[in-house]
Amino acid sequence: MNPTENSHSQFPDSARERIPALPVAVKDAKATRELMFTLRHCHLGDPRAHEALEPLGDDWLPALLDPFRDANRLRYDYPLILFPPAEGDGSQASTELSQSLAQWLKNAVQDFAPEAPSARILKDHIHWLEHHLRTTLREHEGPVPAVSVLAAAGLALQQHLGLDQGHREALAQDLERLQASVGDAEVMGYGRYPALHLLIHAIRSRVVPRRVRFQARIDACVRGLKSLFQVEWGKSIESIEPKRARDSVGPGGARFDPDALSEVMDHSRGTRKMSDERRARIEQVLEVLESWRPDPVLVRFVHLGAIDEAWMRASDDVRDLVDPDPCGCATTLFDKEAAQLAQVFAAVRIAELEIGSIYDPNIHDPWFASFGWEAFSHEELLLVPCIIALEDASRVAREGLQSLSRLLSSGRPAQILVRIQPSNDPGALPEENPFQSYRTELGYLGIAHRQAVVNQSSAARHQNLLQGYLEALDATQTSLHLINTGMRPPSSLLQLNAWLVAGAGIEGRAHPFFRVNPAAGDFAANRVSFDGNPQEDRDWPVHPFSFRDENGTESTLDLAFTFADYAMLVPRLRDHFRLIPPGCDSDALVPLADYLSLPLDEASQRLPYLWAVDGNAILHRVLVSRELILACRDRLNFWHSLQELAGVKNRYVELAIERTQAEERQQAAEERARLQAEHAAEIERVSESAAGEAMLRLTDTLMGLDFNTAVGTMLPGGRRAEPIAALQGVDATAASQPEESQPAPPAEDAEPDLGFDEPWIDTPLCTSCNDCLRINPQLFFYNEDKQALLGDLNKGSYAQLVEAAEICPAKCIHPGKPWNPEEPGLDALLERAAAFA
Repeated sequence: MNPTENSHSQFPDSARERIPALPVAVKDAKATRELMFTLRHCHLGDPRAHEALEPLGDDWLPALLDPFRDANRLRYDYPLILFPPAEGDGSQASTELSQSLAQWLKNAVQDFAPEAPSARILKDHIHWLEHHLRTTLREHEGPVPAVSVLAAAGLALQQHLGLDQGHREALAQDLERLQASVGDAEVMGYGRYPALHLLIHAIRSRVVPRRVRFQARIDACVRGLKSLFQVEWGKSIESIEPKRARDSVGPGGARFDPDALSEVMDHSRGTRKMSDERRARIEQVLEVLESWRPDPVLVRFVHLGAIDEAWMRASDDVRDLVDPDPCGCATTLFDKEAAQLAQVFAAVRIAELEIGSIYDPNIHDPWFASFGWEAFSHEELLLVPCIIALEDASRVAREGLQSLSRLLSSGRPAQILVRIQPSNDPGALPEENPFQSYRTELGYLGIAHRQAVVNQSSAARHQNLLQGYLEALDATQTSLHLINTGMRPPSSLLQLNAWLVAGAGIEGRAHPFFRVNPAAGDFAANRVSFDGNPQEDRDWPVHPFSFRDENGTESTLDLAFTFADYAMLVPRLRDHFRLIPPGCDSDALVPLADYLSLPLDEASQRLPYLWAVDGNAILHRVLVSRELILACRDRLNFWHSLQELAGVKNRYVELAIERTQAEERQQAAEERARLQAEHAAEIERVSESAAGEAMLRLTDTLMGLDFNTAVGTMLPGGRRAEPIAALQGVDATAASQPEESQPAPPAEDAEPDLGFDEPWIDTPLCTSCNDCLRINPQLFFYNEDKQALLGDLNKGSYAQLVEAAEICPAKCIHPGKPWNPEEPGLDALLERAAAFA
């Protein structure tokens, strides 16, 4: 199981030292039958059988997670370096907003010390520095200035190494260069609220540049309106009155006679003066624009009161408010903020119309009289301070559903953030079992509100989460964010890194990723993004797992990570598992992923199990309850729905392919029948022609035979007469056959001899997957369109043809019947080939 979304973060190689081992099994047929009886009843929910089996220990983990049980040795993407908003249009990509600390340290050192010998001490201890920073940041909630943290870590590294004076100074210089390269960035660990901190970071990256651009627009409007007044003043009599003229000259104009100048100046004005109505309108707009000051608060959280954190109140641009109905309060707050900005936005629009001299009171006065947020442009909507409703999953699935739905349908660009526990059913009552009914999928509920942005992601994959935030902040619809952080309540179970638990929820299809952006278009192919899901074309992700068998030999299994594996990490769901003793050996025990793929009637005859590893590195099989199996099927059903929505596996497409294949097969069969009929007719015609020619030759021979001539006498036309004795054994059948010494020349364009038992390929259906060519490139080859054709059958085997037909994704290879009766195993091969007839 890959612990990270990026290849640069890997689990330490020392994890290979711990390879789990299977206990030696003592097999007893009678004991196995009795044990299977108990296991079956336990699986079906019999309390007595449940108590008769051993529960899981607190230190047991799913097999694929065993290498990651030591959180201190786990390397992953956090801490993160958060870069400040860049100058420009505020369109930074998610990769430009954050980077894992490990990757940033590597890149930063490489930038200022590209040569191998330079900064050698720092390069050799970069992992120590990373580990120290990760440990230090566990004590901090939220981002902190990176410079100060790096400075403290650098001092700790110098003390740890105890270098001599020369090496200590060299390391100090390299550390100073490292600190200088971080600039104003912040660093953040994986605390309790990483999703909220990343959302605030994304908002700042977008809103700050937008406000700078809007302020520049206001300044331009103010200058334009003042220039209108200056032009208008120049048209007035007052501008050339003696006193105003004298005042305009200043104290240095003592010899200047303004009265004389006034007498000789032309006081007539050729331009029409500004009306009082327009002057009043421009003065009012100018007053609004000059008095406007942007709200320093960028983010307003509305929550139920569960979040009482100092960091939320320490930032000047973040405010929080407690309300029993966060969605309803968010609606009211947005309307209030939008109403205050409506006056400013209207003033900017009026100013630009007046500057362009295109304001028409008859048209524009009624428009601006009712100007509200519904009339805001896209850019104006994005300037409204971000209102974020922090909701509880259970509340919005029950009593808060109406308020949630009203906000999602309103079109207000507010954000709704819901923290999800994938092991819970948001729609279940507090006293109900989470698997008592089908799970309420809030993400699918969000999709039902067609014009809302839906983002289901996890803080464990920060790039995916940031991308979803940025798409929502660039849209002008209400956005629903469903976030899993992986936090577990305190319990006696083995303490696991929260990042790892969140990653397990992604792997186990408990919290799959998807985004829906209505602004991308009306079709699901444009709106839906399925990025970030591991092995998105499979039902469950599959990873290799190494262990030691009963003989101590290292072996490898391909294990699927399912929802039941994730459930093993949840304390209150551990009772759904029971240990299968090592001595139990039965074909009825089936790995869970295989069990879920069986038809229901066949699955009822089997028992599902998972592989788990205890604290002593012993590998065990674990029985899974029927109730948890039903939950796995429910999660798999939702996963299939998302696959179809995203076009990864679309049943409509598969049906269309099947119809096309059936039509192609029917057309090919009809073509074969036509060719065979033509072939049979041609054979009949040639046979009749050959028989007639043979009779003519026989007649010619008999009529031209000289009985007095010795055997071998030449006849006219170069033919040799045969002795009478040679003709005595000629019957009608032999006479009707053509002479072997003179076969009829074949026609150049004769059709090939096609039969029902011959192999063939539906070439137009070939997907160019190369699977058949990898089996035998002489038996199969591509045409000019890179689609498969049959090659030389004599250079391949019937077994290879059957194998190629079985693995062909388009099912376009039809083996027919074997051409070599001596090939071994033909009975079994014919049975396998029957499915492709």
